[in-house]
Parts: sequence; structure tokens; C-alpha cells
Amino acid sequence: MLGSYAGTPAFDGPEYRNARRNHDEVTFWRLYLEGGLIADPPEENFIVLGNANLDPNDGLGMRSAITNLIRHPNIQDPEPRSKGGAQAARLQGGANENQTGDPALDTADWRDLDGPGNLRVDYVLPSTVLRVQETGVFWPASQDPLHQVLSNQGVLASRHALVWVDISR
Repeated sequence: MLGSYAGTPAFDGPEYRNARRNHDEVTFWRLYLEGGLIADPPEENFIVLGNANLDPNDGLGMRSAITNLIRHPNIQDPEPRSKGGAQAARLQGGANENQTGDPALDTADWRDLDGPGNLRVDYVLPSTVLRVQETGVFWPASQDPLHQVLSNQGVLASRHALVWVDISR
């Protein structure tokens, strides 16, 4: 498992330092998989996972970094989905109304009026030799009994939803 937590590309100044750092942190994995670093690339059974803080379609940042990673020839993007992400984008409106990405793929719920809205920023990306059985984002729709697990008296446990992928060889 190759895990990471990239810094946010937001809250930046004119030098664009946060966006550049985020780009480099996400690009690291592509370079590593291609043997472009001192360390040898992983064997064929691997999973890149974590918070890239970068959506391939919407929000701030240099989106080419995550696009290049999820399209890497040694990685498959199983595109985990949730019903709750799609429902939240529709009900919350705001920034979500102008987004081009599929809201069922969203993994984080940020401010909608003065923020980026809901974005896909968390990933589980298995190598292509692994078989993906099932996937999902634990973001139940409001009518689902499991929806109450997401918050305590209306306070979310996290802005990020759990992304899961069942795999086999």
C-alpha cells in the first residue's frame, strides 16, 4: 500500500505555492511508478491510496497531476460511488451547481456558498493486475438508515467520506 496525504492547493498567495506543492505531492506517485525516482518502483501488486486534495474536474489546483495518476497504465481507477454524494450536491447547490464532475464520485463535503463545494479528493487506486470486486464511498443518502452514522447531533465526523475497494488477485 502506497499511502499519502497531499497538502491542499487552496489558501494560496500570488506565488501559487500551495497548488505547486500539491501538484508535486500527487505527481510523486506517477514518477515513482515509472521508475523516475531513486527507489525501485513497486512490484505489480500495489494500491495507491489517500487524500490527494485534488479533484480531476472541479475545485482549485493543478488537476493534471491527479488526471495523470488515475490514467497511469499500471493503475485502474474503479471510480467508487455513493448515492449520498449525488444527493448532497443536488440539495446543497452553491458551488456544486457549476461543477462538471459526477457528484456520485465526490468524497468530501466542503462549503457550498463560499467554498469549493463537494469534490472527489480521496482515492483507492489498485494496480491493474488486481481484480476489483466492489467499490463505494460511504456517503449514504438521507433516507438510508446508515446516514445517521455520519454525524453526531448534526455535526459531521469528517468532511471526508470513507472510500473502499474490495480487491482480489
